[in-house]
Amino acid sequence: MTSCQVQGASSESIMMDRFSDLPDEIGHHIISFLSDSLRNLIQVGAVSKRCRKLYLSVPSIIIDASSVADCTKLRVRLLNSWDRYLFHRGNNKIERLSIYWVFRTSWEAKISDEYFRVTTWIQNAVRCNVEVLHLDLNQYDLRMTVVLPSCIFLCRSLRTLSVNLYMGKIQSPNLSFSSNLHYLKLKYVRLKDDGIFKWISYSCKCIKELHLEKVIGIKDIKIESSSLESFSLLLPFQNYELWDLSISAEKLEDICIYWQFDSRRDSKFHLLPRIRSLNLFAPKLKKFKWSGNFLNHHHLGNLMCLEEADIFLMPDLDDSSNLFEVLCSICMVKVLTLNEETTKALCRGGSLPVPLDSIRYLSLHVTNLNADLVAAMVSIFRGITYLNTLCIMSDLSKSSVSGSEYDSDIEEVVEDNDTEEEDNETKEENATEKENNESRFNVEYWKSQNLTFIYQLKEVRIDLLDGNNELEFARYILENAPSLEKMVIIQSPQHSDVVEMVTKSKMMSNATVVLQERQSS
Repeated sequence: MTSCQVQGASSESIMMDRFSDLPDEIGHHIISFLSDSLRNLIQVGAVSKRCRKLYLSVPSIIIDASSVADCTKLRVRLLNSWDRYLFHRGNNKIERLSIYWVFRTSWEAKISDEYFRVTTWIQNAVRCNVEVLHLDLNQYDLRMTVVLPSCIFLCRSLRTLSVNLYMGKIQSPNLSFSSNLHYLKLKYVRLKDDGIFKWISYSCKCIKELHLEKVIGIKDIKIESSSLESFSLLLPFQNYELWDLSISAEKLEDICIYWQFDSRRDSKFHLLPRIRSLNLFAPKLKKFKWSGNFLNHHHLGNLMCLEEADIFLMPDLDDSSNLFEVLCSICMVKVLTLNEETTKALCRGGSLPVPLDSIRYLSLHVTNLNADLVAAMVSIFRGITYLNTLCIMSDLSKSSVSGSEYDSDIEEVVEDNDTEEEDNETKEENATEKENNESRFNVEYWKSQNLTFIYQLKEVRIDLLDGNNELEFARYILENAPSLEKMVIIQSPQHSDVVEMVTKSKMMSNATVVLQERQSS
């Protein structure tokens, strides 16, 4: 053998050893960039014995058939390929398995075969001590029900479970099945009963995060946990099934609830009124988000550790006193965000100040500063002493929806009565009300309220919405807040008098004023 041939063979072996000598962790990390494609994995495994070993022991597997066409040959080929791959893996540990599968075919026998194979893959992962399992199984409108294998709940190694069944069913696990789950998310799942919540309460002693999204089939959710730290419930729009939500978790720090329904539905269909309730025991709660309808009964307890709260409710006319109790429960909050309906409801039962002594940041999402909203704002401001940041933000999406509904109503009146008189009268009334509001809520009005929160105010962000009231309020703050450092004014092009106001008011203030033009949607 010539010296050149020896040198070439030597260099090839060096190149081969560069990958062969890598630790398994680094080799797996390199191959993980190809793990989203079975074809890529197979090609890597054919390079050498070392690559084959790594490809059969890669810790993260992604099985994705969401983009595979409804072609029998292609789907069967993919199923067979994954079957062979998992068979050759043997008992090599699977740390993470993600399955995105769409049951497309209308042939019942084929669906049964696909479902059996997918279930087998899940059982294989459980046998290989899977730690993270993500299942996205979509049956579209086919007449089948995806049922989650019960072996998942027996898996002691499983730490994270995320399930999206597109209204498939989950059978309640046996209470004797103890679990080491830390994270559980159920999305588009149909439950037969409340058994899974009993299992969470009695058998999941390590769970830290629980997220329920578009879960149906349940009347009561009752959870008791000594380890839970984060909980979210996002119910389907207009959910009428759930009656009671009770959470008792001494370590819970974060709650997000979206629960909306039509409170008039029961009387409309002559049904017995349903009593819906929310009960919380979370003494260490730090973040609280609650959106949707106000409920008949609630008990939030004393949330002494609360730092942030977003309350976006749609209270009925008789809910103001109960809503006041809610704000009393969150009186220690430091950062508070309210929608327009919640803000207005606080003023319906009287002008009793809301006790918010600890608040430092207040954000109000509104459509415009009309008479009802101004009165409610005054009621809130009177309960605040040391506010540092105030935001008056526009709810443009709500404003556009309200406008379209209003126009629709006017069109129906015109069509039914064949006249435009009522339309003109409505416009005149709105114009008169707008003129009265603009004359009432000027700088002198706000000064006459003797609000103490303004003396600690350092930063303000205000969206000039519809009319002159917002401009007058901004002027009042700019001229009367001695500690103000910065004001951001978001304006529309038609607000040509903003610059003039800022120029005059700046003579009485050292604050920095930033003018921003609202971006058109």
